[in-house]
Amino acid sequence: MAKRLGIGATIAAAVIFSIVLTSNFAVYYAAQDDARLHSESNAADALADESSASEGAGGINILLREQAFLGSHILDCSSALGVVSAEIRSLTDTQTSANLTVVTSASPALRGPAVENLSMLVPFGGYVNGFLDTALHEEEKGGESVIGVSYARNETHYANLPLRIGDMARDCDNAYSDIGHVISTTVPPNCTASAIFPLIAAASSSSSAMAMLSGLRLAVHSNIVRVAPCSVGVVAMVSQVNVLGPAGVFSVELQREGLFVFEQ
Repeated sequence: MAKRLGIGATIAAAVIFSIVLTSNFAVYYAAQDDARLHSESNAADALADESSASEGAGGINILLREQAFLGSHILDCSSALGVVSAEIRSLTDTQTSANLTVVTSASPALRGPAVENLSMLVPFGGYVNGFLDTALHEEEKGGESVIGVSYARNETHYANLPLRIGDMARDCDNAYSDIGHVISTTVPPNCTASAIFPLIAAASSSSSAMAMLSGLRLAVHSNIVRVAPCSVGVVAMVSQVNVLGPAGVFSVELQREGLFVFEQ
């Protein structure tokens, strides 16, 4: 006669089966959750890498446009700093991809960190006192909608062009003012090049020496416009050549010109 399992054994078997089944479901859902978290982490890392590349590209594009503007315009010494600052504030760049948009805007930087962690900006990264420094304001938005990952970040990076435009404007204006002072307070023996031009050269010598110390070139061109009263046209020019930019080397020139009349 065959033996039959008791009710207690049947219940025990059912409980064990339920425990095994529940454990399998727990392992399954844990694996699913781990895969989801892994996918989200990978997506976030990919967005962060894409963000850094877009930030760097946007910053370089801003510097390229600064270089193009500076290399193609001869600015007046007295207004150069204001004009360049306004130009920098007008610059924006947008980098887009399937998952991310990075908008870069610019402003002149008066201070900032000397070391910049955005490697794409090398060798123009960081704030350098005396150079043309730019703050790059980066606004980033994006995400992977399929897996529910969103990305948003605002950062500011700093970059520079090794251009001493502040020194250029100062030396140019100083030379122009010194020449004007000499002409307005001097009575020359006659209104000839041999009498006038040495006075102008002497008046600009201090500013010329200061410009050389900063790696700049200062030149003054003058011509006699009228003899009576003795009137002289003067052009003071300061330049910086072989400035390294992201598009290669370039040169920048500032100048100021006017008409001066000697005392009679």
